[in-house]
Amino acid sequence: MLFMPENVIKGIFHLWENEGSMEAKMKKKISTWNLLVRTIRVMGKRSVLYLVSIVMLSASLAMFGVFSALLMKCVVDIAPTGDMRRLIGTILAIVAGGGISLLIYRFFCVRYNVEAKRVYGVIYEKVLDLEMKLPYAYYEKHHSGEIMSKVSFDLGRMGDIYGSRLRRTMTPFLQVVVFLVPMLLLSWQLTLCLVAVNGIMLAIDMLMADPMRRVSRSLSGINSQMTQRLSDLLQGMEQARMYRTGEQTVQSYIKENDKYVRKSRRGIVFNAILSSSSNGFDLLCMLVFLLLGVFFVQKGFTTLGALAAIYTLYGRFSDQFLELGKYFPELIAYLAYAQNIFDFLEEEREPEHMGGLKAADNGNSDMAVSMQDIDFSYETAAQQDGLLLNQFCMNIRQGECVAITGASGCGKTTVSKLLLGLYPIKSGSICIEGKNVLSMTKREWRKNIAYVPQEPYLFYGSVMENIRMGRLDATDEEVMEAARLANAHDFIINLENGYDTEVGERGSRLSGGQRQRIAIARAILKRAPVMLLDEATSALDNESEQLVNDAMKKLQRQMTIIMIAHRPSTIALADRVVEMG
Repeated sequence: MLFMPENVIKGIFHLWENEGSMEAKMKKKISTWNLLVRTIRVMGKRSVLYLVSIVMLSASLAMFGVFSALLMKCVVDIAPTGDMRRLIGTILAIVAGGGISLLIYRFFCVRYNVEAKRVYGVIYEKVLDLEMKLPYAYYEKHHSGEIMSKVSFDLGRMGDIYGSRLRRTMTPFLQVVVFLVPMLLLSWQLTLCLVAVNGIMLAIDMLMADPMRRVSRSLSGINSQMTQRLSDLLQGMEQARMYRTGEQTVQSYIKENDKYVRKSRRGIVFNAILSSSSNGFDLLCMLVFLLLGVFFVQKGFTTLGALAAIYTLYGRFSDQFLELGKYFPELIAYLAYAQNIFDFLEEEREPEHMGGLKAADNGNSDMAVSMQDIDFSYETAAQQDGLLLNQFCMNIRQGECVAITGASGCGKTTVSKLLLGLYPIKSGSICIEGKNVLSMTKREWRKNIAYVPQEPYLFYGSVMENIRMGRLDATDEEVMEAARLANAHDFIINLENGYDTEVGERGSRLSGGQRQRIAIARAILKRAPVMLLDEATSALDNESEQLVNDAMKKLQRQMTIIMIAHRPSTIALADRVVEMG
């Protein structure tokens, strides 16, 4: 139990579902309740302060309404007697109580907002941390737009649960309880009649909870598709213009957007039903109150002053019932977004150590890299035996420069991914610097290898910042020395702002050869014993290729170099060639 009696919550849940078997209904109710509890537990121990803040700000605001009602009763009952001293004293006491209530409300309102903002930051950090720890295979199977949608869309709406949705649901319930006590004391008969009428209204509103939840899940999925289409269009703008695929992508986006609009209309219809039914019941409840009030006063069940106080309280009481009927279904709808985030957080993380294999002895210390009897296949492997690499072996000595060649699809890039620990091997062993990788963490493993891909990724920032990513504690002089070894220093100093020049998104302000040399400088700065280059010159012109090859000549004998290559000029740099096929 967090903030409401569990039997009250379950009673409300009983009104939702209108379809399916009773067993399915019970599962849905339990899962939704558990989801709400799980959402609160994300806050840890601070959830107590968060919930207490909501309770106190809600109760203090309600008490201000109670004091206003008592003031009305005081004026109606005491004023006709002419006892001004008693009247003034009572008024001062009520005003003082109202002032204290407002001070309490202000204090806990601040605490509530602080805790709501804090928990949103905690969830955001959890999602971002997971994104850095997901297996490489996850990113190959899922579109980047899908992941962006979770961060920008689902996560934002989950944050709204803490920032407003939960409070808007709890506050009406708590204020109803606060208002109910003095109303029962003033006239329990009239109060019970009013509660029954408002209870019927609330039950009808609760029927909207599950349809609104389903709409929210659908909107989340459609938004993910829209983000993917937009991401494809922005990242492939050049190709879209050349091959006129932009129009097709835009049409796909428009199609998904139309789905979003149609589904949103359903949500708007549900909200309209809630609003119209609430307004209708508001009028009905007021008529019921007037009729019952006149009846109870005439029969002597209550006084005119008590009736005036109940009237003041009932206006607020009825409003809170209306808000509860409106905001509770909205909370359930937003829990659907929280479910998406929780599902994402349960994705399997990349293991810190290579699992599934028995630790083997360390290899020959003279070998920089040793791969022995490696078996590997992707999940979609089409080979007859299911293996892309079958008993693959490769030994590379310290300081040796080795070129790996072979036909497309023979497994060259796969070898690089295995060396980087991006995929687990099925059997065999990998040793780096004579140490078996099974005895290392992934961080220790990758610390030994500097990697330069075919299409190097430059982050938005300066040239200096991009090179320094190889070793964040490197000095400016060390960054420049790495650039000199990569044959990048001369072109960098001729840029508009030298090393402080912004490279643009993905290095768009630089040529392919310049981006590649900055990537090599970054790899040099890492000071790893092994450098792995995957087709680093395949997309370069002859001049740029020569500059990169000259940089490789400088690095020979300083570190072990593994080059996956096709070009004869690049292969010629190698001490030895490993032919795959």
